[in-house]
Amino acid sequence: MILRLTLELPDDISYVRIARLLGRTLLEHLHVVGQDIDDVETLVGELCSNVLRHAQAGGERYYVIQEFHADHLTLTIEDRGTGFAFKDVPAEGTVRADFGGGERIGGFGMRLIGLLADRVEFRRSDPHGTTVVAEKRLHYQSEAAAADAARLNESGGQATIDMA
Repeated sequence: MILRLTLELPDDISYVRIARLLGRTLLEHLHVVGQDIDDVETLVGELCSNVLRHAQAGGERYYVIQEFHADHLTLTIEDRGTGFAFKDVPAEGTVRADFGGGERIGGFGMRLIGLLADRVEFRRSDPHGTTVVAEKRLHYQSEAAAADAARLNESGGQATIDMA
């Protein structure tokens, strides 16, 4: 593993941007292709927004863990909310509550997550909450960038990279 970034975030939408930008910054530093960076940033945003919209965690903090490996990123989001069952998720395109007491047409997030991630796993956390693990394969702008990431991965993040 190159780096593990763990964030304990409050129940506040403004912190989602921080989680997204931290991951983006490291992927840009590693010279990952732009589409993969955008996909990861969208995954972080969507999964965090789901916690804030649906977890009903009563102000509890939630965790965002990004593990950067040479060939993939593993994103884990863990909340302490009420949890859910897929059979109870409203259909795509239905009206639902939004931030600030408004309404929105929603339900497309699960499909989006499935399209962007290479692997997604949802599991209940005991005694409360949900843990989502999403994995995204990473592609690099050059063979040299991929080789640098592989060296960092093998050395546990302890390596010198030519920044030229």
